[in-house]
Order: sequence, then C-alpha cells, then structure tokens
Amino acid sequence: MARRRPVVLGYLIALAGVEGLPPSEAAKALGISRQGLHKALRRLRAAGYVEEGPYIKIAEAGREVLKEALRSLMAYFGMSGIRLEGYVARGLGEGAFYVSLEGYRRQIEEKLGFTPYPGTLNVVLTADSLIYRRYLEALPGILIKGFSDGVRTYGNVKAFKCKVGGIDCALLVIERTHHGPEVVEIIAPVRLRDALALNDGDPVSVEVQLL
Repeated sequence: MARRRPVVLGYLIALAGVEGLPPSEAAKALGISRQGLHKALRRLRAAGYVEEGPYIKIAEAGREVLKEALRSLMAYFGMSGIRLEGYVARGLGEGAFYVSLEGYRRQIEEKLGFTPYPGTLNVVLTADSLIYRRYLEALPGILIKGFSDGVRTYGNVKAFKCKVGGIDCALLVIERTHHGPEVVEIIAPVRLRDALALNDGDPVSVEVQLL
C-alpha cells in the first residue's frame, strides 16, 4: 500500500469534507459519479481506512494517515510549536483525582513518557494566546482515551507535549471540564508550583510541541 499512499491520502482528504453524509449525497458534493465513489469506498474499506455503514466515516487507520500528512505539512511550513502566555490560577482540586485514575495514568506513562504528579497546574491564557488554544482544539494531538470503571464513564483527553520553565510537561485539552476555554491544565512529573516557585497570579510561558 506504500506506493498507493498518495492516492489513498487524496481520497481521505476528499472524504473528510463529506464525512457523515450518505454516499449518494457525498458523491454529489464531490462532483463525482456514485459508481466511482462506491468503487473507491470498497477499496478503502477493504484496507481499513473507512468504516462500514450507511454514512461516510473515516476509520482510525484513515485518521492516522491524515494526521501523518498534517504533521508533514506543519513541519514543511515551520509550524512545529507555539508559545502560550498566561498566569497561574488556583484550580478546582479535580486534577489530582483524575490524573491518579489508573485508566488515565497508565496511558500518560505510555504515550507521554512520564508518571504524572497527582495534580495539574492551571494556567489562564492571555487574550492573544486564547486564539491558539482554539487552534489546539482542532489539531489531533496525542489521544488519551476515555474509559469506564463500571460506575462512571470518563471522557477522552487530548495532550500536547510541552515545556514550562524547561521542565518536560504536557498540556491537556479535556473533553469534559468545568473550566472555560481560557484555562489550560498542565501535567508534569513534578509539582510545578514547587519546582518553579510559582504562586497564583505569576506569569508563565508554555512552549507547546505540535508535532
């Protein structure tokens, strides 16, 4: 499939724009015949890039192809990272609970490479940086999958590796949160308030890795 990857990518980019539509409507929106689209869908489904069903839905393998292409484009255009500015704020005390959950902690160790301190550093973003927070919401990031413990269901969390004061950390974009969009939560292998002598209201810069 390696030689055909550019062709697969082209189809997936086109399908991303019509995801959720039935094939008949998707074909019309794309300006191609139904027969041509059905033929392409059969091949993509057989390869695991598109899911079976009455509507266009890109499978996880297809999403990985799109993510790989996005990373390549971002690297080409020099968009490997951004800097967020804000100030330290007191949290709601929920970070310690969630980070300590086995379902999250194990994935953080596997995907981010460190055991998180049981708590988060809350950073309120400046108006200029808030624009980039919305940008992060649109990027794939590193998925920390949600799970159920039999009593309660916990949502997905998207993470981006970052640095705060030279310390390797991760910024979390949380699917379910009580915070507004101006607040980001940072996890690290240490308590950042102690390691960097931070207090409420102190300015802080977060160097976020996008690739």
